[in-house]
Amino acid sequence: MIKKIVFGIVFIIICLLAFASNADDNVISLEQTGDTFQLGVDQYGFNNNIEMLDTNSYITASSLDMYLVQINTTSGGLPNNITFDEVSGTGNQMKLAQGAAWTTLDSDTDLTWWVDNYESGGHDIDITLYGDYNKLAVQQTNQTGALDGHSFDLHLAGDYNEVQIKQQSNGAKNIDLTIYNDYNDVFIRQKGNGATHNANITLDGLYGTDLILKQMSGTNQTYTLSVDCMTVGGCSTSVTQE
Repeated sequence: MIKKIVFGIVFIIICLLAFASNADDNVISLEQTGDTFQLGVDQYGFNNNIEMLDTNSYITASSLDMYLVQINTTSGGLPNNITFDEVSGTGNQMKLAQGAAWTTLDSDTDLTWWVDNYESGGHDIDITLYGDYNKLAVQQTNQTGALDGHSFDLHLAGDYNEVQIKQQSNGAKNIDLTIYNDYNDVFIRQKGNGATHNANITLDGLYGTDLILKQMSGTNQTYTLSVDCMTVGGCSTSVTQE
């Protein structure tokens, strides 16, 4: 049965959910100010952490919804980390999942998820988010109990962006994404067993930008992309490596 923990208006949330020894504790430690803030958390297994980056980090929100899921089936293995470096704004939504897959990634209302019970941790998410009505949905999963989790970093500053990230299968995938302003729409998927996929992407500009990046299969693939969209009517970029 899926258990949901929802917090309304909170100022400091410190919650320890221990399912193993102290070294494998599941930890939630967040600081938040603002209105109509909702947070749902599911953490199962071992060594799952949801924390602020440091004492200078904060979450300030008027209507920010989050639902976070982390699964780690290996005691004494690598941790799953979701780290919030700042975060502020209005009307933002996040889903986020590590060691679990959303049934419908692009749905704002479907919060069901599933696991294959072969998740050994090692996933990392570091977020800096400012402003406006952005949407973010991320899931990172391994298979067959691999210990090398995926890494994802986001710097998002402004306007009504929508970002969806998937990183699946064994092998480190790694994504660095920076979006500065306006109505970008980004979808990135990196999938393939036993291979390192890498993507460093910077989006900026005065107009809308559509980006779809897929890196697939079991071969190592790297990509660095910078899009500065100044074209009236928007830009569209699609990259596929298979």
